[in-house]
Amino acid sequence: MKCRLLALVAAGLMLSAPQASRAQQTEIVIYHYQSEKRYDALKTIFRRFEAENRDIRIVDIFKPDTTITADVQAALAARRPVDIAGIAGRNVLFMSQNTPAVALNQDAAQGLFLDNYQPQFLDVGRRGDKIFAMPYAFGTPIVYYNKDLFRKAGLDPDLKLRTWDDIIAAAKTIQHNTGVAGVAHLAAGNKDYGTMLMVTNAGGQYLNADGDRLLFDSTEGIAGLQLWQDLAVRHKVMPVASDSQWMAAFFGGRLAIYITSSAALRQAVQQTAGQFELGVASYPLFPGRTKRRVPNSGAAFMLYSPAGPRRTAALKFLEFMSRLEVANDWARESGYMPLLKDPLRDPAMQRYVDEFPAIMPVIAQMPDTVSTYVWADKGA
Repeated sequence: MKCRLLALVAAGLMLSAPQASRAQQTEIVIYHYQSEKRYDALKTIFRRFEAENRDIRIVDIFKPDTTITADVQAALAARRPVDIAGIAGRNVLFMSQNTPAVALNQDAAQGLFLDNYQPQFLDVGRRGDKIFAMPYAFGTPIVYYNKDLFRKAGLDPDLKLRTWDDIIAAAKTIQHNTGVAGVAHLAAGNKDYGTMLMVTNAGGQYLNADGDRLLFDSTEGIAGLQLWQDLAVRHKVMPVASDSQWMAAFFGGRLAIYITSSAALRQAVQQTAGQFELGVASYPLFPGRTKRRVPNSGAAFMLYSPAGPRRTAALKFLEFMSRLEVANDWARESGYMPLLKDPLRDPAMQRYVDEFPAIMPVIAQMPDTVSTYVWADKGA
């Protein structure tokens, strides 16, 4: 009887060991909108972090990019755990002002990892001396073009598309000589990202940094929006359609030039393979300007953990994401822009660029990328 009792006690201890181990872990909840292959890449990073930090467990919650801001607000209002949230850049301003977000540099020692990033990439979450968002999934707009259509129209397929004048001239020639639509410029999101791109690249400002005053009613802002309208109305080289229709037309060889996010680069390379030769270039300079200014697309991580073990664990994860090899692995696997200072000092990233030179316009455009500021409707 005594032996049987000892055996039962031993079995009970064995069964409870994993539970005891889990009870000793700090659990952090991360909201994100990454799906399919990007989710696989993000999940790999989660597992790598957990393997290095056995005392921390990540629970990730997927929400669509169209609802994640509202979903995070609902979770916070219901007092459900939210430690880190991947918030679209267009809503970081609203969330930093209207939710209990925690400044990542509130503890100067714990926020040192922010120094790894290109300084202007932190501006999206910068409020005075405080930084409320860490970039992790940024895209930048670039030019995709069909080299076969350039050849068919009698143009050099390696023609330099540096300025909007270059784009318009090529679009007109292609449209005249082939009958194929010339160019399209993304609208994106809530139909304000493309507008902001045009205004900002023309030298204007879309919204002030406090988010309470629109500024695009300026000489530069009006010129930017006029150019966008001119593509369709005056030059007649841009068909009026939606982003999805433009993308389908480009991949189908019915649109010569499409300007959209670098986050679509992998997809563009894959879907055009065997169909036509793809060209890639940086976003065009506005007429009369020598420097481009292009707001980022994508998302940044915001911190919501209460003070204590969860916040310490969440900051440890953000620091992990900011390591050169981790950040560059994520950039390669996700297709997003590399975000750290001098990403090519990593030999693995340099090899990737050598093997995939289409990424070079994205890296070259990093210094020109500025923060997204739009007036979000109640943070939606």
